[in-house]
This record gives sequence, structure tokens and C-alpha cells, in this order.
Amino acid sequence: MNLKAFLIVLFVIIIVILAWAPWMDNRALHDRVFEERAHIDGTIDKETGELLCDYNVIWIPFGRYVTSCEGGYFVWLFEF
Repeated sequence: MNLKAFLIVLFVIIIVILAWAPWMDNRALHDRVFEERAHIDGTIDKETGELLCDYNVIWIPFGRYVTSCEGGYFVWLFEF
């Protein structure tokens, strides 16, 4: 294998790892978004503090998409 082919394979492997982003823990991401956004976006009742709609974390390339009944938030792989 020549150097050019090796660099191409290495580049593809790096892109795949970045797209996968295995270091992004779904539970920790859920908790972080809940802490930052739940009181703003209607996920919890402001008066009683009762959970109305929980967050769901979905894998997408280069990050995660955290959805609730009120909307969604894209978390870029470098933000976590």
C-alpha cells in the first residue's frame, strides 16, 4: 500500500469516528439538556415542577439530536 492510499484510508477512518461520536453519552447528554432547557421549553411544569414530556436522544452524524414534545436541540460533537 502506498502512502497516498494509506492517508486516504486514515482520513476515512477519522471521518467515520467523528460522525459516530462514541464519546457522547446519551444519558449524560439527556441530563445536561434537561438541566439547561427543561424550565424554558415546557418540558416541566413551571408551577409544580412535574415532568410533562421527557427528552429523547437520537444519533445523527457528527452529534446528537435531543427532542422533546416542544422541539429539538442539535448537540454538535465538539459541544459535549
